[in-house]
Amino acid sequence: MSILDRQRFWAFLKAYVVCFTSLVSLYIVIDAFANFDEFTKRASSAPELARVMGRFYLVHSSEMFDKLCGVIAMMAAIFTVTWMQKNNELLAMLAAGISTQRVIRPVIISSILVSSLAVINQEWIMPELSEELQKDHADDGKKLVHVYTREDQDRIELSGNEADRDSQTILFFNAVLSVRVYGTMKELGAKQATYIPPNHGKTPLSGGWLIRGVKLSAPIDEDGLKNGPLVHLTDTKGFPPPFGKSPDVGGETYFLKSGITFKALTRSRRWYQYAPTLDLIRGLGDPANGPDKMIISVFLHNRLIRPLMGLALLFVTLPQVLGGYGRNMFNNLGISLGTAAMFYGIGFMSQHLGAHEVIPPELSAWAPLIGFGTFAAARWGAIRT
Repeated sequence: MSILDRQRFWAFLKAYVVCFTSLVSLYIVIDAFANFDEFTKRASSAPELARVMGRFYLVHSSEMFDKLCGVIAMMAAIFTVTWMQKNNELLAMLAAGISTQRVIRPVIISSILVSSLAVINQEWIMPELSEELQKDHADDGKKLVHVYTREDQDRIELSGNEADRDSQTILFFNAVLSVRVYGTMKELGAKQATYIPPNHGKTPLSGGWLIRGVKLSAPIDEDGLKNGPLVHLTDTKGFPPPFGKSPDVGGETYFLKSGITFKALTRSRRWYQYAPTLDLIRGLGDPANGPDKMIISVFLHNRLIRPLMGLALLFVTLPQVLGGYGRNMFNNLGISLGTAAMFYGIGFMSQHLGAHEVIPPELSAWAPLIGFGTFAAARWGAIRT
């Protein structure tokens, strides 16, 4: 590696760190002031408040990096190239017979390395922090969380009021039993339901929900109970105790065999944004994700081409700076940010059309890349060498 290459790498790194730190710090200041009251609910003293806020924003910095890595790489590249022009470094290298493409090679390599770090972040770091990333500012991990409506493999619709994460129990549980299973639609209401994971080993039944305090809209005959996923229990020995202080919840007890997990019912609607790619592929075949299947499909395709989209943005903006030997850093940055705004605007519009089934998910992801990639290839010849 030559001295000039090391200088370009170092200049890009400094510009990237400054841009990332500036934008993230601005976001943290605004967000912290807007949600300060929520943080104070989780802390009883100033040191504890500082610890809670510090951990929250440290964890969410991985999400900020995921969202900003592409545009900040573009900004860092523009700063690096413009600084070379401003100091007449580029002119001296061109006079020495070094082409512009060779001069900016370290900038392009640096952008590729940043895209590689973004892939590592989205595949390993964010999935490890996914539960914390989905918490709001006031969530200390102990409060009851919202329950969403999901449908399992037997077309049984599960829902509830709120849930306790430690015991994996849903309060005021509700299940709509499908016509396909019991001949007529029946509704099951219960005071609480505890999830028992498959192969639990310590309980008589597993892979479903232990439902206590049950009230059925209509009785189920013996054949229905024998052949269906709902099992009537007269003895709950070996199962976890009821949630709450009172051991008696009243009503009857049933066990519902279902592929819907506690996590599927309580996770945020944005869960797929923090999942690794393999989980997204599996999620497309999960009945619980039926309502969000199209959105997940569009997100998956966009994730697969995200590194290429970042490079396309870089190759679109660099010729604007290198084509005219612009020396004003802020003018160059303004033009590049305007191009980036159009770039992301078209991308978001395409994703919206794909999520609403106006165009196929594959087309919603690849069409912007093909369009901007073609434009970048055409503009690359505008770089003066």
